[in-house]
Amino acid sequence: MANYHPNDELLMKFSAGQLTNALGIMVACHLESCEHCQSKVRMYNQIGGEILEDTKPVQVSSELREKMKALLDKPAPAEISQLSLKAPDPVLPRPLWRFIPGMLDQLPWKGFTSSIKEYTLPFSDDSYTAKFYKIAAGKELPEHTHKGNEFTLVLDGSFSDKSSAYHQGDFILADTETVHQPKAHMDKDCICFAVMDAPLKMTGFFGRMLNPFMS
Repeated sequence: MANYHPNDELLMKFSAGQLTNALGIMVACHLESCEHCQSKVRMYNQIGGEILEDTKPVQVSSELREKMKALLDKPAPAEISQLSLKAPDPVLPRPLWRFIPGMLDQLPWKGFTSSIKEYTLPFSDDSYTAKFYKIAAGKELPEHTHKGNEFTLVLDGSFSDKSSAYHQGDFILADTETVHQPKAHMDKDCICFAVMDAPLKMTGFFGRMLNPFMS
């Protein structure tokens, strides 16, 4: 089980269907392997159901009922019916299967060096940018802080910063108060799924030269 988890506010919003695509997908990925958070979401689902039962029914138009009926009768998309197939890459949680059809090492990774690469995911939205980061074993990102919030889920490998060590399945939040320099552990490359609402802000001498490219 992961050592680090989404906070209760995020889990409640996930249960209520209030998270945007990018952040909702990330929380779903964490939930797939975290019994601790699964238990909390089940509790929030139950509370939500009880609230609905106590809510006074609201009349809707016949037109809206027909539209809803048509949606319910519509066949499931092919991508959903394929969820029982093997994962494209064993590292990927199930919610990412439809977006990454092949192996991670076949993605068109981009980056400033061979040690640090990134891949922008296709479900970034107006609120959040979603990316994969790959840090080569033993290598580290430039020291940086954040212009907003960055949520990170470790998909494979592990990394450390001055605060702690993070392993597969861990969910980490960094914000404007965070200044760190994540370093992949020596045993293998570290692959992380990151969702952020603002760009990184490099703080080291060489990192500051990259800031014009980070917006």
